[in-house]
Amino acid sequence: MARINAGDLTQKTLVEYVLDLRARVKALELQVGMRAVTFSPLLTAVSGTAFETVAFTVFPRSGSSLAVDVNASAALEVQATVDGIPIGPAATTSAAGAVTLQGFLPDTWAFGDRKRVEIKARRPSGTGSVTVTVLGGWHR
Repeated sequence: MARINAGDLTQKTLVEYVLDLRARVKALELQVGMRAVTFSPLLTAVSGTAFETVAFTVFPRSGSSLAVDVNASAALEVQATVDGIPIGPAATTSAAGAVTLQGFLPDTWAFGDRKRVEIKARRPSGTGSVTVTVLGGWHR
């Protein structure tokens, strides 16, 4: 910001400076902090070896990473995606338990744009169905 002298201030320029400052603060606020992300379930169990969407959410990008906790009743592979692009590596549970997906959002997702994030799961081997629950997500 340029140096301001007392004689330079008019109501119009003061309003412009305040609006510019507010925009800068808002841009910085969008880049820091962590917020919870709520997922809506689509499926409660998977049985095949192909990935199926088990939950989704839609939110505007305000950070660069996403973490999601997923619980499974048996061995399961899970993956978070946006526009078909993986967010970090897939995670696998070898038995019943919870796993955390973590990854950075793709550069193609601009700050402020709303996108649909999907949690996909599949049974890596075996038969029968595996119960899947998305416990929570965090965007930072």
